[in-house]
Amino acid sequence: MAKVVFTVSYEIPEPQRGQYISLMSQLKPLLNTGGTVYSVYELDNKRNHFQEMYIYPSSEAYEASDDTENAQAEELIEQIYALAKDRKVSYSTANEIA
Repeated sequence: MAKVVFTVSYEIPEPQRGQYISLMSQLKPLLNTGGTVYSVYELDNKRNHFQEMYIYPSSEAYEASDDTENAQAEELIEQIYALAKDRKVSYSTANEIA
């Protein structure tokens, strides 16, 4: 089974950094479930530029993630993305080949 990596990238304005970190600490345990590994990184030399990384154990798990209802996680994600500078959020998906 090939893994799938899904990333979300954005910048958070400095005044919202503390609120962002608090929200992320609440979100992380909700998303590390069912074999999915979820982590958040701050880019080197780019303060307040963050990247969320979801590693799904298979393409089936990735496809099923949209169907999973977790109201608390969805609410936190909405709050986090609302903090993004200019509400600009970018996404990418990569499939394991070997």
